[in-house]
Amino acid sequence: MFTLRALAAQTVGTVNGAAIQGLGQLQRMIILLDITASTHEAADTLDVYVDFSMDNLIWYNAVHFTQKAGNTAAIREIAVLDPAAPGAVVINVTADAASGVVRPAIFGPYCRVRSVAVEGNADADVSHTFAVYGYGQTYRVPFE
Repeated sequence: MFTLRALAAQTVGTVNGAAIQGLGQLQRMIILLDITASTHEAADTLDVYVDFSMDNLIWYNAVHFTQKAGNTAAIREIAVLDPAAPGAVVINVTADAASGVVRPAIFGPYCRVRSVAVEGNADADVSHTFAVYGYGQTYRVPFE
């Protein structure tokens, strides 16, 4: 297991996490979003994305976890990235995936978590506490 985003609160705005590198040897990955607190109005929202890059310059969105309201109970969601089951032959990566969508074939040696918290009312109290963890798997090649 490795931490993609340490447990912390996020208030209004966009946060681009630092790139995690050295994931090139992984062939499958499970990503866990662990929201421990969203304790304000339903109109407040949180979007959490997982992006990958081949060069640490151009990023492609692989996971857009389901958008959460500001009064969401504690929840955990997982996304499975497995290029062996890529889904569609052509994947348009011009924009982020829709809420709740996983693009399982997008994978690379660099990974980051990006999140956007939006205040739905004028009281500026949006706050979501969450962490994102990754679990990687490599396939073993038998001796010949």
